[in-house]
Amino acid sequence: MKGLTLVVVLSCSSLMRLFSQEVILVSKDPSRSYTTWLMSLDSTLKVREFYTLPSDSMKHYLDLADGMVLTGGEDVNPTLYGKPDYIDQCEAPDNFRDSIEKLMIEHGFDHGRPLLGICRGQQIINALSGGNLIPDIPTRLPQSKVPHRSKQDSAHQVLPSEGSWLYEFTNGETQWVNSRHHQAVDKLAPGFKVAAIAPDGIVESIEYLDNNQHVFIVGVQWHPENLRNELSTYLGELFLDAASGGTKKAGMQDETD
Repeated sequence: MKGLTLVVVLSCSSLMRLFSQEVILVSKDPSRSYTTWLMSLDSTLKVREFYTLPSDSMKHYLDLADGMVLTGGEDVNPTLYGKPDYIDQCEAPDNFRDSIEKLMIEHGFDHGRPLLGICRGQQIINALSGGNLIPDIPTRLPQSKVPHRSKQDSAHQVLPSEGSWLYEFTNGETQWVNSRHHQAVDKLAPGFKVAAIAPDGIVESIEYLDNNQHVFIVGVQWHPENLRNELSTYLGELFLDAASGGTKKAGMQDETD
């Protein structure tokens, strides 16, 4: 009887831990740097890489997701935002990645799931929401002295826009960020506002205007998963706080490792 009682207690305990976990989808994370960053903020998270999932499991994980991170990487195919003539200024796209991130973004909008876009992630959120992109910053701004592609953690400063998520954190003061991109937001998508700009005017962060309509959609050009400072922590916790505010989806008890 003791052995049987112990099994029942462990099973209930395991079930309770399962129900307490937030499920976060990251679009692509071969180095696990995004997963490591998120887990450093909350070790109880269940993080899944969407890119490597079998296609017949994608809907299941979208339904489970409490929040989604669109990560950095390859250039967005310019045909997605109606600029096929930009292709010569772009590096090789990953059309499969574009297609699955489109699923993530559409699901996030349709079901109110928090979305965090990082570098390319910000760009594809903007592109698929009705905006477009600068295909190559050096071509568009040849006189700019801002190092948008740099190995330094303090590559350049960003200036927060008043009333933005970043302004609330900095009280309007500029922040140093890392920078590894050659594309950026050009025409801003309807429903969004600029949250920060670089000294040369390049958009460094965007956010969705209506928090009542959607709890959290934020994009940044820098890489908080590598920056690992107070700004990185603040942004990550904003996203995870939004993710933890949703009701757990039906079927969570079927989730396994």
